[in-house]
Amino acid sequence: MSKPIVPPAAPPGSAPGLRPREILTVIASLALIALLARLGVWQLDRAHTKQALAARIASREQLAPLHLGARGLDFGRDEWRPVVARGQWAGQWTIYLQNRQHDGVSGFWVLTPLRLAGSDTYVMVQRGWAGPDVHAPMLVPPIPSPTGTVQVRGRVAPAPSQMLSFAKDAPGALVRQNIQLSQFATWHHIDLLPYVIQELGPPSQGLERDWPQPDLGMQTNYGYAFQWFAMSATCMGLLLFFTTRTLRRRRAASGEPT
Repeated sequence: MSKPIVPPAAPPGSAPGLRPREILTVIASLALIALLARLGVWQLDRAHTKQALAARIASREQLAPLHLGARGLDFGRDEWRPVVARGQWAGQWTIYLQNRQHDGVSGFWVLTPLRLAGSDTYVMVQRGWAGPDVHAPMLVPPIPSPTGTVQVRGRVAPAPSQMLSFAKDAPGALVRQNIQLSQFATWHHIDLLPYVIQELGPPSQGLERDWPQPDLGMQTNYGYAFQWFAMSATCMGLLLFFTTRTLRRRRAASGEPT
């Protein structure tokens, strides 16, 4: 009869430690903790980058107005700068972006192309927000487009953000959810600049012009950073808890003081 294999006793004075598989688990856990912390740092870096961008936007808004001509502007350099444009409204192509909020009220952003003076180039102007007609809420409010040469003061801005829509807007629709400037230009066979002017100034012609500041999403990045750091700290706490508990139990089983 073969004798049972008995593992060798630990040398006197040696404390029970972690087994090889447990050591690998600790190493993998530390790598995960480091990865989660790095993701938190990455989100903080993104938030700081957006803070710097917000500061640049604020400084651009204080610069002297640019004069928009047929050649356009460098959008990457001049985004959010004040601008002045002269031309004639193409009122027949006015569009209404629906479901746009102002002080908790759903209404329309009114956009009209402006044909720049002395050229065949157009720029889309976000003229303001208009509330629904109180007598006919399902109809768009009448917004006049003055004839003759007008001067528009505003700021250079990207095209309106795209809203979630389950139906595709017709290219020539008067009321719509979204607008793609390139598609609009192709449909009307015009040369349209790839950005818009957000008209600024006091309310007039039934339009409000206190546009919201661009949302850069900094708070979202801070929220994600907090989540990653919290997960990293939780993993570290769990690792310390289970590791120390395992070591204490083994020392107690071996008769050593804990």
